[in-house]
Amino acid sequence: MDKLEGSQFYHDFKDQLQTPQIYERLRIVLGSASTMKMVIYGIGNFESYENPNYQLGLTILMQRDFKWIGDIEVFDPALSMNECQVLEALGCSVLQYNEYGRRKALKPTLFFMPHCPIMLYDNLLQENWKSSSLRNIVILGNSFDNYVSSGSCSPHMKKYIMLAATFTNEFEVKTNSNDYYEDSKDDRLIRRRRSGAFHHSSWHFFTPLM
Repeated sequence: MDKLEGSQFYHDFKDQLQTPQIYERLRIVLGSASTMKMVIYGIGNFESYENPNYQLGLTILMQRDFKWIGDIEVFDPALSMNECQVLEALGCSVLQYNEYGRRKALKPTLFFMPHCPIMLYDNLLQENWKSSSLRNIVILGNSFDNYVSSGSCSPHMKKYIMLAATFTNEFEVKTNSNDYYEDSKDDRLIRRRRSGAFHHSSWHFFTPLM
């Protein structure tokens, strides 16, 4: 968190959230609510790996710095008992069962899904497809534009991502490895690894501006 907070990445990240394109869409999703829940899928083993540390650090900084972020819920099947205890100490709730992304958003909800499998994104869209709950969703995760244009997975795996493409507003998260965190050894390697925590990530909104 300390290294993220002082980085150019986090400075640019906060600035992007204040731009009219994103701020107005967040305001529309919130509606009359003062906060939106954050649900984190696929955070990984932050006890053992570096990228999940920075992804988790980003969410805690966001909750601290942006008052519209409410409670945080987390699930990853790989989480250890120690990691669950750390999450709870940080004020997060650890989900006890695997939703496989099938969470109906009855209230405004931010889904943070760093580098999750495409199936989870498609499941989330499908679960909220036939109701107005799709308007309650904001996704911070893998670029849908990349999924639509990529031939690396079969169409049935990204059916709802492709269907939503016509009304998805996507805004790329700026990453620049040269802006990352100073370290005393092998700077280039360390910066490159850390930039991977957020590369090809975007904000996604499913409510057009009126």
